[in-house]
Amino acid sequence: MHFKLHHALLAAAGTFALAGCATIEEEAIDATSDTYKTVLTGANEVGGGDPDGYGRAEISVSDGFGQVCWEIKDVTGIDTPTAAHIHYGRAGTNGPPVFTLERSNEGRWQGCKDGAEWTQNRLQGNPADFYVNVHNAAYPNGAIRGQLSDNQ
Repeated sequence: MHFKLHHALLAAAGTFALAGCATIEEEAIDATSDTYKTVLTGANEVGGGDPDGYGRAEISVSDGFGQVCWEIKDVTGIDTPTAAHIHYGRAGTNGPPVFTLERSNEGRWQGCKDGAEWTQNRLQGNPADFYVNVHNAAYPNGAIRGQLSDNQ
């Protein structure tokens, strides 16, 4: 009997532990996030980008967790992208890259990673101070660009 009671207690403890994990995950999912969007064009590049280039980007920042998620999509009219970044700089000015956007294992420009160091009190509330830039071999300084906005 002692053996059955011991297993019942272990099973109950395991269920409780799993329930605790589910609660933490639910809290992470329920965390609010700010989403910023932009249209990327060659005409937006300071110094000139690919005049035929077009794309869209969406950047989401989770409050409290500092996680940044991105998706660059509908890219057309440019050679194969070699890099993408979020840069600090208002429209009409070039600025330094502050966050590297990477390709997923499937080859799409999307993913999530920790960005707490630069997002805290910088991007949130000031999206127009940042832009997404997609680079390629023909336009190493930027083929297409778009300023971030929270109302696009």
